[in-house]
Amino acid sequence: MFGYIRPFKPELKVREFDTYQAFYCGLCRQLGEAFGPFAKLTLSYDFTFLAMVIAGLREQFGGFSKARCMANPLKKKTCAVPCADLSFTAGCAMILFYYKLRDNLADSGFWKRLLYYPLLPFASAARRKAAKRHPEVDCIFSRMMEEQGRLERERTASVDRAAEPTAAAMRDMLALVAEDETQRRVLSRFGYLIGRWVYLMDALDDLEEDQKSSGYNAFLLKFGGNAPESADLAEIRRYGMGVLNVTVAEMGVTYELLEWRRYKEILDNIIYLGLPRAAREILAQTGEPGKKAVAQL
Repeated sequence: MFGYIRPFKPELKVREFDTYQAFYCGLCRQLGEAFGPFAKLTLSYDFTFLAMVIAGLREQFGGFSKARCMANPLKKKTCAVPCADLSFTAGCAMILFYYKLRDNLADSGFWKRLLYYPLLPFASAARRKAAKRHPEVDCIFSRMMEEQGRLERERTASVDRAAEPTAAAMRDMLALVAEDETQRRVLSRFGYLIGRWVYLMDALDDLEEDQKSSGYNAFLLKFGGNAPESADLAEIRRYGMGVLNVTVAEMGVTYELLEWRRYKEILDNIIYLGLPRAAREILAQTGEPGKKAVAQL
């Protein structure tokens, strides 16, 4: 995933931020233990959020412990204890990393491919290992990339259709962690909306780059037709903000239907403050690539 789903730090209490950071560090530790130190480079806020969502719904959670960090081995940090749910999240992260890397290799020019190819052996090995543990997740993301590729080859101008594979993948992935049928239905819809929101954000973030490189972007095709290079980016951003707002509004309604056992204050912050803030940052751009402009914690 892409790092858009993060909390709004100024509104977090100190203990809440410490808890969030412990999940971030715990997932980093899990990635390293399961797939090697290079896997830690794939760590993202998005999967930290998903780890907290799963833990927040569980009746029991393993808690936290102190561990040394590779970045600062002299100081122990509080980390979420390795557990099955963190292992699941780490596996999902590695499988998605592999498929996104393959997608980047297919879509990039010669010089960018030279940068991506050295990562492929590591990503392939990590994906095989993760797929053995979670074959259903591998099937979900493989199907997502196949469907996404088909839509891009067709150059569909429908934003809704373009967002569907990512939304459906997140729906199916979160359905795997549900504990009963009622939770599965609600969690599936919640996951669908998360996936849709992330896809829309990424497409809006890439507007300038895709317009310059003639890359596929459903927003540019919707507003530019056969001449996406002439699409009005300001008009697209106004439209994009409306679509994102509707998606987050439904996401909030679905989110409140879930029975949260812990971490709701942190998740509230992410859903109601962090997501709108990230959208405003992306849509306020005037030309620079958005992923480089997104503020870090």
